[in-house]
Amino acid sequence: QRGTRSLTRDQELEVQAQIAAKSAAVVQRYDPEEAERIYSMRTLDVWRRDLEISVPFTAFLGKVLIDFERGVEEENRPLRAREFMEIIASLGPAFIKAGQALSSRPDLLPPEYLEELVKLQDQLPPFPNEVAFKIIEEQLGMRMSDVFERVEPVPVAAASIGQVYKGYLKTGEAVAIKVQRPDSEAIIAMDIYILRQLSGALSKLIKLLRRDIDLQSVVEEFGKLIYEEIDYLQEARNAERFAELYSAAPDVYVPRIYWRFSRRKLLCMEWVDGVRLTSRGLSINQKTTMVKAMVQCSLRQMLEKGFFHADPHGGNLLAMADGKLAYLDFGMMSEVEPFQRYGILEAVVHMVNRDFGQLCELYVRLGFIPAGTDITPIERALNDALPDVLGASVEDFNFKSVISKLGDIMYKFPFKLPPYYTAIVRCLGVLEGLAIQVDGRFRIINNAYPYIASRVLTDPQLQQPLQLMVFSREGNVRWQRLEDLLQSAANTDDWDVKQALTLFSEFVLSGDNAHIRTLLADDITLMLDSVGLDTYNYARESSVVALRNTFPPFPGMPQLPGAPEMAKDVRHEAPEVPERLQNLARMVQSLQRSEMMRNRQAQDPRAVVAIGQEIFTKVLARPEAQGLFVDASAQLAERALSRGIRLLFNLPQLPPAEYPKLSDKAYPRPAVQRTPEPVPRTPPAGRAPTAQDYRVSKAEQARRRRADSFGGGRR
Repeated sequence: QRGTRSLTRDQELEVQAQIAAKSAAVVQRYDPEEAERIYSMRTLDVWRRDLEISVPFTAFLGKVLIDFERGVEEENRPLRAREFMEIIASLGPAFIKAGQALSSRPDLLPPEYLEELVKLQDQLPPFPNEVAFKIIEEQLGMRMSDVFERVEPVPVAAASIGQVYKGYLKTGEAVAIKVQRPDSEAIIAMDIYILRQLSGALSKLIKLLRRDIDLQSVVEEFGKLIYEEIDYLQEARNAERFAELYSAAPDVYVPRIYWRFSRRKLLCMEWVDGVRLTSRGLSINQKTTMVKAMVQCSLRQMLEKGFFHADPHGGNLLAMADGKLAYLDFGMMSEVEPFQRYGILEAVVHMVNRDFGQLCELYVRLGFIPAGTDITPIERALNDALPDVLGASVEDFNFKSVISKLGDIMYKFPFKLPPYYTAIVRCLGVLEGLAIQVDGRFRIINNAYPYIASRVLTDPQLQQPLQLMVFSREGNVRWQRLEDLLQSAANTDDWDVKQALTLFSEFVLSGDNAHIRTLLADDITLMLDSVGLDTYNYARESSVVALRNTFPPFPGMPQLPGAPEMAKDVRHEAPEVPERLQNLARMVQSLQRSEMMRNRQAQDPRAVVAIGQEIFTKVLARPEAQGLFVDASAQLAERALSRGIRLLFNLPQLPPAEYPKLSDKAYPRPAVQRTPEPVPRTPPAGRAPTAQDYRVSKAEQARRRRADSFGGGRR
């Protein structure tokens, strides 16, 4: 009982600490004016650090300028990129973080620089335990022995801002203790202040390289991000929010925060036992499952909730023994607003359609391209650079190659990328890099497409992109594209086929889409007629083969009309199933493979029929649907009658496409005026025909027009 009361008291203290931390204002906010006030009084320290920073950067820019003047800038670019990375790595934690952020900014740096900056490692030798433990006690306001039963003496990780120990609380729980490096806050603050001071002069130098970049805004944007990262209470708030949004997923685990023992420079969270995704202790199947779970979870973070882990590298993800994927380190998070999330999905649709004009207009709306910019050259560059999304090979269409090609364009043209976009680029790049270590043929875009397909098919906010993807400019349904979408969406676990069919029918039956309904009636008629004709031919040929295999032909046996010649004593193979029937079967299987259908079938097979009846009844109640049904039925009846007559009289069947279409009647094309073919009157004997003989009387012209109008559409 005493233990129960003690546990309850501990829980009360934990809740109080959590409420206090969540309600407290975030102290560590980047404030340029406050930095100016503080560092203007530390002139000597600022000058010393200023020289350490400005001298190598000025010398480097001088080399690049000389390369431009000599016309060898592109040739020397890989060398200069390595030099730039080495300068960044030598200048301390703020610059390492800045270099990592710049590695996902193709609008600021050419691809060679981005490739080098990706190599920056946020690892430093650990600082002494005595210093670390002193900071822990200062932050807690008590001795470590009052809180921890034991702390392992060797840090498990050491980075540019902090290092991590494994410890045990007095109550027995294993915890990860993250403590900030001494003076890292002051060093970062001074570096950002100096960078902001230098940004004006550096921007002028960069203009000589024919680049117009507002470095001051770039520095301020980075300052806001890194100030949030060095506030460990903000990281705890991020972890708590991440857990609220995603910990309900069956394959995701988020460690608990111990709020009573967390401060601005100290973070105490649950210890997670697990191994890296690249560990040899995992089987290939386990690794593949984990990678797919990682990608799908990240997509949902970015495109559903909008709050996502922006640094999912190998050290921040662990495979647990129960098959769950544990997320660690919530210092680098990012957020995407709803309109931005839909913009990203719309951009994918435009890439699939290769509609780069619409893609450029979307970039303008999202603020990537300044309003008033001539987008024609950008559209041409995108068309030349990007592969066909649906037709590219796995080797050609990977995220790194696409971003590299996009980066070339964004570097050449006046793009300005917002922070959320660069965070997404970095996140997806890190994810694919980690996934490729597990499976060399893994491509994040191929793995993401089923999720995107299910979103486009079922999200009411994405109906316009769906229309662009599924319908041509003339209003015809792209059946192959629709089939691809259904097959891709069926590979996700939670897409709702009922929602997809409802949204599709709502669009087709809306009042403004009479032309689409007419074209759809034509398509349905053509498809059913084609399937019926294929089925008849297949059944006829199969029955003939079965008959001949059962009763081999004998000498003098008559041949069936239209039946192929069969050899005696030979086993004949059944004909191949027509392609149209195979396509129809695949589409039905795609619908059946959805998780909702599988669950309903497992519970009650009649529920699947009920779904179809519910949608059919609801749709058929609409006058527009009734008109579509009547039009399609009338066309089918007309074709069936024609085919029956041809079958009765043993006439060859017309190809389905040669029958008249409803759209030709509802939306007639301008008739081509045909001049009656002149037939000469018989001239008197011994005289050649003259122009007078070729004149056709008005009565004859009227007779021919009547004949054309009566039979013209049926030929």
